[in-house]
Amino acid sequence: MRTRYTLINMLVNIGGQFFTMLLSFINRMVFIHCLSAAYLGVNGLFTDVLSILNFAELGIGTAMVFSMYEPAARDDEQKLARLMNLYKWMYRAVAASVLLFGLVLLPFLPYLIKGGEGIEHITLIYMIYVLGSASSYLLNYKSSIYQAYQKGYIRAGWNMVCEFIKTVLQIAILLLTGNFILYLVVQQAVQFLPNIMVSRRVDKEFPCLKECRELPDREERSGILKNIGAMSMHKLAIVIVRNTDSLLMSSFIGLTTVGLYSNYRLVINALNNLMTKVVTAFSGSVGNFAALENSDRLYQVYKEMDFLFFVLSGYLTGGLMMLFNSLIALLFGEEYCFPMATVVFIVTEFYITRMRQTNLLFREVMGLFWNDRYKAVAESIINLAVSLVLVQRYGVTGIIGGTIISTLCTCTWIEPYIFLKYGVREDWQQKYRAYFAEYLKRLLLTAAVSAAAVLWVQRFPVGNFCIFILDGLLYTAVFAGVIVLFYRGSAEYAALKQRGLELLKRNKKDFFARFIMTAWHPAVGIGAVDNRHSFSTGSPGLISNVRHLADQGFSAGRRKSHPQEM
Repeated sequence: MRTRYTLINMLVNIGGQFFTMLLSFINRMVFIHCLSAAYLGVNGLFTDVLSILNFAELGIGTAMVFSMYEPAARDDEQKLARLMNLYKWMYRAVAASVLLFGLVLLPFLPYLIKGGEGIEHITLIYMIYVLGSASSYLLNYKSSIYQAYQKGYIRAGWNMVCEFIKTVLQIAILLLTGNFILYLVVQQAVQFLPNIMVSRRVDKEFPCLKECRELPDREERSGILKNIGAMSMHKLAIVIVRNTDSLLMSSFIGLTTVGLYSNYRLVINALNNLMTKVVTAFSGSVGNFAALENSDRLYQVYKEMDFLFFVLSGYLTGGLMMLFNSLIALLFGEEYCFPMATVVFIVTEFYITRMRQTNLLFREVMGLFWNDRYKAVAESIINLAVSLVLVQRYGVTGIIGGTIISTLCTCTWIEPYIFLKYGVREDWQQKYRAYFAEYLKRLLLTAAVSAAAVLWVQRFPVGNFCIFILDGLLYTAVFAGVIVLFYRGSAEYAALKQRGLELLKRNKKDFFARFIMTAWHPAVGIGAVDNRHSFSTGSPGLISNVRHLADQGFSAGRRKSHPQEM
């Protein structure tokens, strides 16, 4: 059933992300209309502060979900129940820690805020953020069992519903009262609802979780704690690299700048989340597959996915270089735009981060956290040190430059090294050299396309949404032509083209299903519809086997009565 769940997860995740993006833009436009840029800065600052406090999570969620893939693949309910009990107690400790650290940080708030003199009730605003963040850990852990069973779409569905409710209520509050505190209360309260709804559903579908009071044995706990220890280092890197920018801007530049930056982050985060949703749709299948130790074509699938993410990342990068400031100006006003040099740095950081996507996916589903734990520490130190030096002279651009430099010095070369050496193993040195040769080619190609796009929009400025859309369509056609020109002879391009042609031969009923099933075989679980089926790799009849098993997967019932069908 991997195929079916990958399909559903992808459709719901992507659809949900587009829906959330639309609501976020509408919400932000009303926010800017009703409140000042300083309030926008406070919102961005405290969001990042809470992300730093959430370091107390230590990567527990990632490590626990990884440990659940194997028992979920084998329907070992007792083992799952023991793991969930451990997860519950860990997250209760995290909730208490976030609340405690939040209170400890309270006296230092005046030192973190520059230019916030006009913001009333700043302490109350901060505590609303802290309480909302701490409470989210009390029930959030239960949704992990759906991820292990490749049913993340359930949580995504509830997120969409609650996001709509939240946005409508917040817009009404802004238009009717302009009260920022009430706006925040609604935000925190409604965001807690998906946890409640998913928790009730989990309790109903998995009664064994409530019946079992045991914890995993000492050996298993030791393995989990080892992964958590490694993940805590990665969590530290994420916190410092992703969530200190607003703090530095607020401390050295001012809240208004944080507000401007938050608009750009809104777009970047929406695109990051969109690509992450695509990856998440596959993560359950990849993890399930890896747990069953059937990974003969792992490297081939890795290359195909890496090519796909390059195409997506390169396309979005050039598009942002070309139209980012135009979008901000059309949505929020020209006074909310950064200089083009700053935009170039923001988009460059986006590209470098997105090009890590495939390596991060395979690292997490294969449990390679321990192998690159020191990379995260080095990344954090370099990022913070360089940002502190550069912000003095270059402001926002210097802070973002620190992120770019730290990523290039660590993640860009260590993450593929870890996967190839410890995940692939065979001929990994040669594959490592080939990876960087291709990485450089892709970087130069993306830079050339982006430069041409920027020159075009500077010569022909965007004055309205019609021109914006026309420029976007023109850029899309040019980028597609470039990809065809440079990659039509590559194996990865041929593989994706073959899947596309297979799509065109299918009727509308099977359109999306066939795409997922024929896109990555069999290492992502696509084609290996359930645990009882396998493929002989490289078989001439591969596609027909995929179709046959796909049909079985869509028509067959689940093997057991409860966790496989809703």
